Amino acid sequence: MEDKKNKHPKVGLALSGGSALGIAHIGVIKCLMEHNIPIDCVAGTSAGAIAAVCVAFDVPIPKMIEMSKGLSWTNISEFGHSKMGLNSNRPMGEIIEDMVGYHAKIEDAHIPLAIIATNIDTGEEVVFHKGDVAEAVMASTCLPAFFVPVKARRRKLVDGGLVENLPLSPLKNMGAQIKIGVDLSRFRTYKKAHNIIDVITNSYSILTKPQSAIAPGQVDVLIEPHLEKFNTSDFGKVNELMEEGHRAAELMMPQIKKLMAGSACEKKGFFQKIICFFKGKNADE
Repeated sequence: MEDKKNKHPKVGLALSGGSALGIAHIGVIKCLMEHNIPIDCVAGTSAGAIAAVCVAFDVPIPKMIEMSKGLSWTNISEFGHSKMGLNSNRPMGEIIEDMVGYHAKIEDAHIPLAIIATNIDTGEEVVFHKGDVAEAVMASTCLPAFFVPVKARRRKLVDGGLVENLPLSPLKNMGAQIKIGVDLSRFRTYKKAHNIIDVITNSYSILTKPQSAIAPGQVDVLIEPHLEKFNTSDFGKVNELMEEGHRAAELMMPQIKKLMAGSACEKKGFFQKIICFFKGKNADE
């Protein structure tokens, strides 16, 4: 598939989970915008789901930063009154509603959007392509045991990182021709456990790391921010996390632009391809 103006290959962006490390996604998004890289579809898991919603609903970068500076484990949680978990993450849903509107629907996004969650009763992956945005994000960010599972579509749902932390498969299903993945787990480290949050987040990171392996051909460009000096509770380090995300995206920009140019040349005729080759630039120019 191509975009409506038929001027560039369809670009998909996959954003992984990582709790506070997800703030690095803002730096990546900012870099892509600065280089005028179009995003035609987006998929997100856990913290990546929040960033994916921002991309799909055209939330301005300053608003993303403002939202991120207000995040912490305490203000995205409230006592859950349940044997299924310590807290409810309903406040997370309210933050999403503040950004994109009360009862906003996934299908109302400006570009196709996929949000990943896990059915805790069956272990199956659940991909939201429609329905309430806040509910889907609550499900995708529902850290097991710390948060009560989110009941949606007659299922009990928790964090999507258990099944697909870097959500590349939805991009393929949405017709992406160039798949860009942002993996926050490549250089992550673990925080010495001091409380139940540390125990749960470290356990979760250890459990999900094996399924983060990426098979050849799954992704065209992999952006891997150097986040080894941060941990999943570093909500207060917004600027530093953004800088690392931006730096990692900038390093991959030549590869992204080369792919964009190559795909554009593939659509041209024989002589146009020759011209494109010698010019070394996008054949639309």
